[in-house]
Amino acid sequence: MQSALDQFRISIGRVRDLIALHNSVKAQATSTLDMSDILRASLVLVVSALDYYIHEVVTLGMIEIHCHQRLEPSPPANTSQSAFSRFQVSLSAARQERIMAIDIASWLENEIQRSYGSTFIQQSHTISSLIPVISSSIANKLNNNVSWLENEIRETLSYKSFQQPDKIQQIRSL
Repeated sequence: MQSALDQFRISIGRVRDLIALHNSVKAQATSTLDMSDILRASLVLVVSALDYYIHEVVTLGMIEIHCHQRLEPSPPANTSQSAFSRFQVSLSAARQERIMAIDIASWLENEIQRSYGSTFIQQSHTISSLIPVISSSIANKLNNNVSWLENEIRETLSYKSFQQPDKIQQIRSL
């Protein structure tokens, strides 16, 4: 969340620069020159910076709840579920997870072969000796696969920001 706060501070710094530019030009120009567009642009940048910050904080918070790094908030008095529990995931993401679940046996076999060698699978093992191997493989897969959730949250929120570096450059050149 620090990066979202840092980006917000950078954007607010740009807003302050625009306001300083407005004040400087207004002090040197005649009253016939309308300087209100510079103030409007600074207002747009403030709203954009706040919008970006809130979306980033919400997205990162949802990912932390999903990864059990943060507790899910208690539901409000008028609902039975928290906003996190009510968040809808698209069917394409569910299909992706279903395909992964169907193919988990072959994935698990490949993962064990990669980690422990092909001779490990050919040997006989007790269930109690395989549980740590299977659980570590699954834990590694789940912990390394958070990007789909972040992409899904960003897509569902349908968020597009002017805070991206290429868009900031376009605004500066205007």
